[in-house]
Amino acid sequence: MAHRNPAPRNGATRREAPPAPAFAWGPERILFEDECLIVVDKPSGLPTQPTLDARRASAHSTLAAFLRERDGGTPYLGLQHRLDRDTSGVLLFTRDPRANAGVTALFSGKAVRKTYLALAVAGAGAPDAWEIANHLGIVGREGKASRFGAVRSGGDPARTSFRVVERLCGAILVEASPQTGRTHQIRVHLAEGGHPILGDVLYGGPTRFPGGGKGAPFSVPRVMLHAAGLEFVHPMTQAALKITCPCPEDFETCLRTLRSASPA
Repeated sequence: MAHRNPAPRNGATRREAPPAPAFAWGPERILFEDECLIVVDKPSGLPTQPTLDARRASAHSTLAAFLRERDGGTPYLGLQHRLDRDTSGVLLFTRDPRANAGVTALFSGKAVRKTYLALAVAGAGAPDAWEIANHLGIVGREGKASRFGAVRSGGDPARTSFRVVERLCGAILVEASPQTGRTHQIRVHLAEGGHPILGDVLYGGPTRFPGGGKGAPFSVPRVMLHAAGLEFVHPMTQAALKITCPCPEDFETCLRTLRSASPA
């Protein structure tokens, strides 16, 4: 069955991904570090891993350069966890190859609790909490980007729990807890449920939000999705870790704008 990519909804316009910003890590962005692991606060706009364009910055390449300058030598930096380019927040790497198998087992065994925050369109209404479980696969392309969606056959199983944290003017602040780690999983599950994430053009999210109530229309700078926390047992020390990351300024600005637009 052929799939067609729907036209952008809610005022969205197609746009090319901007180049990764010039970026330098600092100690304030390191959320946890020991001899085995390093967990950092990834900014939006920075790809997790190197792309085909070797000149393009990535979280992996710039963090490796930071560690090399800070510690000397050639640091090991294992890529075990990924975030979409526009998603900000908690990102985990290994610093010792002996930790790779344990971290892989944590993620594959669903022993990592992942918490995300998203600003999404309220749509026709959302319950206080809900869960989506289906299979996701590629259903089309937009330029160089693959577009994922629910499929009846094939695909990979995907499950996400959602909870509304705050109801705003035409939007909702949602906490998402994915039990699986499929590409674009949270984005697809929200969009197909009628709640596309603000700024998520690929899945029908608006880049300009109408405001309403006391507010004027405003521009949404990027996909409003933030990896807020990871909880897991350290694969080497067996210590229970709960690592959290505050929302960045662009997310907070968007949230404040929506709050100011909401009726008192």
